[in-house]
Amino acid sequence: MSTDAYTSRPVERAAEEVREGLAVAALAVAVCSYAQFAVHARFDAGMTGEVLPVLWSVVPEEQRAAYPARLEEFVDTHRERLVRLFAEYGPQSATARHGRCELLAHPVSLIVLEQLVAVRSRYALAARWNGELPDRWLNDISTTWGVGELL
Repeated sequence: MSTDAYTSRPVERAAEEVREGLAVAALAVAVCSYAQFAVHARFDAGMTGEVLPVLWSVVPEEQRAAYPARLEEFVDTHRERLVRLFAEYGPQSATARHGRCELLAHPVSLIVLEQLVAVRSRYALAARWNGELPDRWLNDISTTWGVGELL
């Protein structure tokens, strides 16, 4: 692993890959899967554009081609838990109406949740997230998933 593995340089490289369309398949899986849990939710593409490069930077380059299948497997494995999570904290919930868990109103939240499952990716995500995006976004979603605050 390079010395800049937990700095913004990987996020900058991942942002370029996202702009080049290399994360399109993963995002498509997230959007299709998300529709199963958050019916009639409208999400801000701007937030997706902010968050996706950070998430993509955590996925090891050699695993990126297979990542859409990994995300589908995560959704299938955790379907019941995701249904409960989105019912309680998702975009139509009372929690969301009070301005919390706003990341759960976006399909990329499924990618965040998938990365929270593995301890190694959880801490890599926190390291890359730190200073790039609002701490509250990650802390809200990690707390609702039962991991606790990471930042």
